[in-house]
Amino acid sequence: MYFVIYDFETTGRSSRFDQILQAGLICFDSSLKEIQRLNLRSRINPDIVPSLGALKVNKLLMTDLLEEKNSSYEMMRDLNDFLNHYKPSIFLGYNSIHFDEEFLRQSLWEFFKYPYITSTKENCRGDVFNLATMTHAFDSNAVNVVKNNDGKMSFKLESLASINNIKIDNAHEAISDVLATKKVLEIIKNSSPKLFSNFLENTKVKKIGEKIKTSEFFTYYGYYFNKHYIYLLTQLLDHPTYNNYILAFDLKFDPEEIINLEYNELVSVYYEKKLNGKSFNCFKKIKLNKQPAVLDFNYSINRSPYNEIGLEELKKRKDKIKNEEFLGNFKKILITESENYETNYEFEEETIYSEGINFSDKIIMEDFDKVEWEKKWDFASKFKDPRLLFFAARHIYRNTPEFLPNNVFRRVHQKISERFNSMKKEKFTTIPSAMEEADTLSAEIEEGGERVFIIKQLEQYNIYINFLNSYYNDINAKPLKFDNDLSKKLFYQN
Repeated sequence: MYFVIYDFETTGRSSRFDQILQAGLICFDSSLKEIQRLNLRSRINPDIVPSLGALKVNKLLMTDLLEEKNSSYEMMRDLNDFLNHYKPSIFLGYNSIHFDEEFLRQSLWEFFKYPYITSTKENCRGDVFNLATMTHAFDSNAVNVVKNNDGKMSFKLESLASINNIKIDNAHEAISDVLATKKVLEIIKNSSPKLFSNFLENTKVKKIGEKIKTSEFFTYYGYYFNKHYIYLLTQLLDHPTYNNYILAFDLKFDPEEIINLEYNELVSVYYEKKLNGKSFNCFKKIKLNKQPAVLDFNYSINRSPYNEIGLEELKKRKDKIKNEEFLGNFKKILITESENYETNYEFEEETIYSEGINFSDKIIMEDFDKVEWEKKWDFASKFKDPRLLFFAARHIYRNTPEFLPNNVFRRVHQKISERFNSMKKEKFTTIPSAMEEADTLSAEIEEGGERVFIIKQLEQYNIYINFLNSYYNDINAKPLKFDNDLSKKLFYQN
């Protein structure tokens, strides 16, 4: 089994609409000895307005993003090849399951490649952020954690690296963050091997499910709002609609108070998390494919309030909650909830987890990369799914817009223009929101005397946003490549 640790730097925080700019990946063997590394960068796509805040964090200029040799398409091709080379692997990152992982899946899907490679085909995934927080909760001496004057903990990778004497040459550069993540993993592997082993078990969805279903009780850990939370739970049932989704009951509560409630009363407790005016947050939803921190019951049973309740009473509560009529009502609540869940998608990018793809379209997706750019549109025109047709047109628009038929180029250009010029609060950065962000930073620079680099960054950003505003409001705009030549015209010509 290999360990593949990866990290992305992006144009913003929206996995559906932003772009991966840097991808750092290192493959290690089972003893964490490096085998191979990959350090990728990408040019900015013409349909992306980068967030100035993200560029500040990543210390990138617009000239960097336009002059990069590889396109996003080329970067994803190299990344996909690397991911498929080492099998089986445990894919790890820092705060990756809810961020980098979603960027990876989205990018692979839009690139017409299999998006679930990190969690299928004997591969599995984990999040070293989860390992660090869990380890500190149960073995605080295993890893040092920064605390501010108010006692609040910081598990940011940069803070964790600093206090544990891990050197980061360039924080927030993808490959540097990968190396720091590996060091954190290594520290915990050596200092707390039992929790490390538990963490590895929790990378496997099947293993977590078995652990929960074969135990009378189990410990469930979470880190929320700078605090550790430790629960002693028992399983209620598998979710009747969603796979890899388990419902559990927190045994700090006495089920006697709810098992005989009428259906509507139980609905009220479920949604309001209250009973008779008191907090009654007894139900826990556990998504097995998000690497929940599930441990043996001994990690919680001797902690307050469970140790005050006592083992005998806890067993009674566990037996009470298995009441068939109660479970039937609870199952009905979950079914009704899933049926009433509406997903109104406005944009093609948001549909990754919705409709399936038919067989003929899958064949076209598999062969899209093999076709030469000047022939890609004729080939892609066979797509029946309008989402895939849009992604194909956009790939060509980004890379070789001159090969799109004029009417198709106009439609794509107009669609991007409508997004860029939106005055609404969107899920992506628009030209108006980018201008507002730049104005805010400009005011901060005037007040705080920021560094020369930040001023240059802001100047280039303003030039680029003004260019986008002009280009995407030109109804007669011609196909244009966003590359080194454009960078020269924008930033180097008087």
